[in-house]
Amino acid sequence: MIEFYSPLKADGPICQSCGMNMKSAEEFGTNADGTPNEEYCHYCYQNGAFTRNVTMDEMLETNLKYLDHWNAETGNNFTVDEARPILCEFLSSLKRWKKD
Repeated sequence: MIEFYSPLKADGPICQSCGMNMKSAEEFGTNADGTPNEEYCHYCYQNGAFTRNVTMDEMLETNLKYLDHWNAETGNNFTVDEARPILCEFLSSLKRWKKD
């Protein structure tokens, strides 16, 4: 099975909300006290809270808008229909969306 991102293959931490590979400290979110939060990116988490109140399905659709960029970065050529189930499985494994 082909995966969008894999924490084992990432260059750094992966946002546990959107799956973005965080390559530098500037990409980390921030806690309420302003310190870096290495679990979530700055797009998803600022000042100790999520920046958007979204469902996993809404996050999936947001991520699919950047599929062309991701394909170019990784050398893949997924269509939206091919990527959707792969991304859904991946997002469901992240801390924000993982069911206990």
